[in-house]
Amino acid sequence: MRTDLFRTLRSRAVPIGTVGIVVLSTLIGCRATTENVMTYGGQLPRPQRVVVYDFTSTAGDVQLQSGVGGRIKEELGEAEGTSLSEQQSKLQQNIVRLMTAQLVQEIGKLGLGVPVQSAETAGPVTEGQLSVEGQFLTIDEGNQTKRLAIGFGKGASHVRIAVQVLETIAGQHRLVEDFYTNANSSPKPGFGPMAGVGAAVGAARAATAGAGLGATAIMGAQDAEGDTKEAATAVTKELARFFAKQGWIASQ
Repeated sequence: MRTDLFRTLRSRAVPIGTVGIVVLSTLIGCRATTENVMTYGGQLPRPQRVVVYDFTSTAGDVQLQSGVGGRIKEELGEAEGTSLSEQQSKLQQNIVRLMTAQLVQEIGKLGLGVPVQSAETAGPVTEGQLSVEGQFLTIDEGNQTKRLAIGFGKGASHVRIAVQVLETIAGQHRLVEDFYTNANSSPKPGFGPMAGVGAAVGAARAATAGAGLGATAIMGAQDAEGDTKEAATAVTKELARFFAKQGWIASQ
């Protein structure tokens, strides 16, 4: 049954997928918010460096794309010998690496004047180190077809993380701030059922064919990877507020 569905949609992918790709430019974007911010202690010494650790996560926390697009991607993956659990694990690893890279890049632009590194390259913990750690609580690709066909938040992808900031002072790792960040895909209206199905099929075909327009390229910020980038930006903004409060940088 699933194979018949895939073959039927694949035959319609070119004419319908083109429509889906055209309308996506107005849908791209997502929302990110930070909440439950807690700071601990008073004035802190200026850090000597910032180290970003890979946020912890498990493949079991990952929800792959649901709906038509999800079924197509699963079937294509299985046809290539990739099990569902392997697909979940791959997405989880990609998201974790992306978060670390984005945070290193964006924190480095805040003007703190100290090295900003990933834990992979930083080596052992040193005195005066500010550590950024966290956990992925949710990685959900949502339902791409609903996002395009209905919109208004239906089928939204979602990333939720918990973040902890620690500073190493006199050999002790002190928690100095923690908070939660949520990122969701765009709540804008959709463009009807043909746009949703067409984009789902077109994205899946492009991704497997190795064409220049893979699923991520087509969807832009409308997926878990896009949400992760937005979440990293929100985390960096909160860190900038914290740094400014400490007098380490000018207010952003």
